[in-house]
Amino acid sequence: MTSRAQSRFGRLAPSLVFAAFLTLAGCATSGPPAPISSGKPRVEPSQDRQADRDRDDERGSLHANGLEIDANGLPKPLRGKFTPEFLKGKDLVRAGVLLPFSHPNAGVRAEAEGMLAGIEMALFDHAPDTFVLLPKDTAGSKSQTVEMAEQAQSEGAEFFLGPLFGSSVAALNEERKLAGIPVIAFSNDRDVAGGNTWLASISPEEEVSSLVEYAISQGFQQFAFFGPQSALGQRIETALQFEANQKGARVVATGFYPDGSDSPSSEARYLAESINSAESYGPVAVLIPERGTQLRKVAPLLAYHGVSRSVQLMGLSGWDDPNVWREPSLKGGWFVAPPDVDLQSFETRYKRIYGRAPTSLAAQAYDAAALAMSLSADGDLDRREILAEDGFVGLNGLFRFTAQGTAERKLSIYEVSPGEGATLIHEGGTRFDPDIG
Repeated sequence: MTSRAQSRFGRLAPSLVFAAFLTLAGCATSGPPAPISSGKPRVEPSQDRQADRDRDDERGSLHANGLEIDANGLPKPLRGKFTPEFLKGKDLVRAGVLLPFSHPNAGVRAEAEGMLAGIEMALFDHAPDTFVLLPKDTAGSKSQTVEMAEQAQSEGAEFFLGPLFGSSVAALNEERKLAGIPVIAFSNDRDVAGGNTWLASISPEEEVSSLVEYAISQGFQQFAFFGPQSALGQRIETALQFEANQKGARVVATGFYPDGSDSPSSEARYLAESINSAESYGPVAVLIPERGTQLRKVAPLLAYHGVSRSVQLMGLSGWDDPNVWREPSLKGGWFVAPPDVDLQSFETRYKRIYGRAPTSLAAQAYDAAALAMSLSADGDLDRREILAEDGFVGLNGLFRFTAQGTAERKLSIYEVSPGEGATLIHEGGTRFDPDIG
């Protein structure tokens, strides 16, 4: 990829630059953690998790933060606002962090811990000493999400970072006791956005929009879709139809195949024939929204069934993976992803602090937290500030929230070069048009 610069997180006009600590010490997370504040220095993560647990046992019934713990070693619910002893008498800002730390799926649990780690990094980069995090385990359950949100609210949470799943966000939106509390969530389900709920995720609709806009700038007026017959696949195909139509182009062919099929030959043959016929009217760009091993199995099928070499293959951010760039059929393919200027610096710091690579949503969690911490520095997360038309610059590039609760982003376009990696061919924009809509 292109060279990456030092990390930054800034608000565009009017200027708002966040000061970062010169050094960052971190603590590894394991399971649903206790409330975190930035009022005390952190230590580097221990390499011996068992030794950490033994020390916890020696402390008896009190958590490291001074909270009572239950028989399972989890912090007991508090009565009243949570205030660390060393911050008593200060005017605190408290944020509830709603993530599925005990989800049945190990991958989801790892993602939740990675996201909390990103939020912790933002805490020590951007938050004042009077900012406190209240992490709560939603377990991926709608009812537990509401319960944990109400618990965080009783402990003084003034806004929430999370949840992760759309169903959990919807449950929060429906709970009257929580009405009016700002929610910055990580679902990519646009149906749950709006009101006091904003989605910090990078949605497939935003990725499709950026990709189609670039392709049209390169002379493509015809598009095709080759992807799984799944809810997400249909959603992406709908976005392609919408964006093409909005920009005066058209989708000439769609090839859905059974979700998970690694050899949809009949669908590939039909699509290749349709694309070759359409090429008499101009070049065609084909969107394949797969990733990983599945992408490497599906992508070669179009060429195998005789699609023209002039056809342009395209993908979403799932293509941003060195493991798939070696696939010969993807040579010259375009994919959309956040600008990579700051992400490598973030990844390096994350590995140094936590001893592992960041999860896929850790940087998004960092950006959402850093934004919330800055905007709430005066004690209030104001709707007008959240909807700043000029937007904000984070690890994932320029973004802003819309009145509908979704995030609008300026994403970059990369080209796959087997043996060389991926090359930046179109940098994400540096400003938004004035009308946010």
